[in-house]
Amino acid sequence: MTLKDVFEPIETELEIFKKKFKEQLTSKIKIVDTIAQYVVKSRGKNLRPMLVLLCSKLCDGTVTERSYRAAITIELVHSATLVHDDVVDGADMRRGMPSINAIWKNKMAVLMGDYLLANALISIVDIKSFDAMMLLSNATKRASQGELLQIDKSRKLDIDEETYIQIVSDKTGALIAAACELGAITTTESTDDRKALKEFGENIGIAFQIKDDLFDFEGVQTIIGKTKGRDLKEQKITLPLIHAFSKAPRAESKRVLKMIKNDVSRSDVKDIIAFTESYGGLEYAKKRLKDYSDKAIQNLSHFKDSTAKEGLKNFVQFNMERNK
Repeated sequence: MTLKDVFEPIETELEIFKKKFKEQLTSKIKIVDTIAQYVVKSRGKNLRPMLVLLCSKLCDGTVTERSYRAAITIELVHSATLVHDDVVDGADMRRGMPSINAIWKNKMAVLMGDYLLANALISIVDIKSFDAMMLLSNATKRASQGELLQIDKSRKLDIDEETYIQIVSDKTGALIAAACELGAITTTESTDDRKALKEFGENIGIAFQIKDDLFDFEGVQTIIGKTKGRDLKEQKITLPLIHAFSKAPRAESKRVLKMIKNDVSRSDVKDIIAFTESYGGLEYAKKRLKDYSDKAIQNLSHFKDSTAKEGLKNFVQFNMERNK
């Protein structure tokens, strides 16, 4: 499964979105415009805007101007959070390119993140929907809460599966769910459609983050664009390790926790990955990935068959199979 299979029903609309997004970020101030166009150039796969457009088409068969505004808003908020995340994490690279903070330093990066958020506010107002504004506000609040809770748990190294799901539901699921529900808001007044797409977004958002977390334990760095064991070095305890801790003898778990509390070396990473695998952590995380993916597919049963519905089903499958 490839991304082309996902966006094929909205191929034309996606090109229109890219043009509108670039125009939204244009500034008369040279330094702002320079950094903004770098943001445009270094963006990822347009997954969240793609979901807005697919969900818009799913509900009404069309993509409206309001749908494009919603897609732009979601991508602006997502881009802003990534810029701020790179500052918080001290990250030098983003998607294989130098991060904004690596080039223009932290102060400029933080202010650029603020600029992106301000643009998102302008864009959401253009939709002229109180529901849309409330939805975006809540999603942004949840994303911040999720990140803060994860940092707190990383310091304490105290996390169970229920808390993990809460974190990923907030920090990843909230914005993806908002993208899907905004697609409905901009094309239909059906509360049932909104509810189904919100739940679809929540479920695929959790599945998306579980898949990302699995990359910390398996995969090749040159493919995934992420250093193997980076989460471990940042003391982020994710689902595979949480499950392994629940199954391993207490003494073995304490030994691994002690490694994580100290600076994790390359050999430590190999040891922790072996521990996680031996106590079924990877297998369990893959099972939960499938569980949430199946729930997302079930959410789509509310809608009649269409190319947009097929595109969303393909996105679920793409996430399960992706290698980066």
